[in-house]
Amino acid sequence: MAAAGAANAERRVVGADCSENIMLTTEFLDSHQFLEYASWLKSLDTQTIQDYFGCAVAAEAVDKLVAGFAKDSKNHHILVAKMSGHWAGTIHIAAHGTEVEFGVIVAKPYRKQGVASAMMDEAINWARNRHYKDLFMHCINWNLPIKQLCRKHGLTPRNMMGDSEVNFHLEPPTPVTFFKELLVIQRNCLAIFPFSLWTYSGK
Repeated sequence: MAAAGAANAERRVVGADCSENIMLTTEFLDSHQFLEYASWLKSLDTQTIQDYFGCAVAAEAVDKLVAGFAKDSKNHHILVAKMSGHWAGTIHIAAHGTEVEFGVIVAKPYRKQGVASAMMDEAINWARNRHYKDLFMHCINWNLPIKQLCRKHGLTPRNMMGDSEVNFHLEPPTPVTFFKELLVIQRNCLAIFPFSLWTYSGK
């Protein structure tokens, strides 16, 4: 039921955006694009960074952290959500064996527009399709929007020394989850090449 609700949320976001000529698209970065992720993190306001990391983080520390992700890109994946081509949010997916850990962040101008829900739905579906079995998330105590996001997707945060943690068992993939991933790919392609299906002349 949580997955179905998330899918509906994504459809609502995309539909609303299209009506205003604003399209939500997503993509996974290649390792050589991780520097763009570091630059985006450093462009965020101080409070957003503190909500994400739990404390203030220097630019040099961000660069070093993301460089480590790039060196181990087999186990680190960056999902980016864009609205009208502008970065709106990201999920850092860290893999540990059969477990994945999500780090979700949405830029302040794009909050309360369904961006986080759309990313979560896609990331959970992506993880299931790659046979990961468990999802872990660490929720900073004062970051209430992330806790609400977890509950919306059926993920119950557990209080751990003031902060909260989510441990969630991922169901195996199904034909539906693979089809959902194909739909996301199609949506993103149509956003990039909106007239590609109609302009072919056959010549």
